[in-house]
Amino acid sequence: MESKNLKTLQLLEAIAKDKPTSQRELSDSLQISLGLVNSFIKRLVKKGYCKITTVPKNRVKYILTPAGAMEKTRLTYEYIASSYHYFKAARNRVDDLYSNLLSEGATRVVFYGAGELADIAFLSMAGTGVRLIDVVDPTKAGEMFGDFIVKAASRLRQADYDAILVTLVDNHASVLKDIKGVGVPSDKIRFF
Repeated sequence: MESKNLKTLQLLEAIAKDKPTSQRELSDSLQISLGLVNSFIKRLVKKGYCKITTVPKNRVKYILTPAGAMEKTRLTYEYIASSYHYFKAARNRVDDLYSNLLSEGATRVVFYGAGELADIAFLSMAGTGVRLIDVVDPTKAGEMFGDFIVKAASRLRQADYDAILVTLVDNHASVLKDIKGVGVPSDKIRFF
């Protein structure tokens, strides 16, 4: 799903909550600039997806129109379809990776990254013979991933594993540098 459509969906969902919300609050919750929120609101009004009314104390209230509700439904369907296709593609890549690992005799793995791709990789692991023994993610150290406490990259020096599966979507060059920086040989690192 395009970023613009995702932000439009998030904005329509916020408007659908039917409570007075300032553009600044929308900007903060959607993590986009105030000017961009203003631009999106103007576009939504122009398309007839929402109306603006004033409420006491010089505030405005955004009201979702029936056309806006239909657009929200359409974008929600698009988001779900996009997410499903992402999940299927990731699942296929993970299945191929697990098959390759097993053919090499590698069964004990560490995830480097505790995000959405790690969730998919973990769910796909069931019944494969591959076993997760640890999770490393410098940005989430101390948090939980399933039954695992996420560790810092230094943990890679101590863990007994056959392969590290990089389960982060972005910054692969930086991740590779971090992993090699703690002394992990290149042949133990796998990217999806």
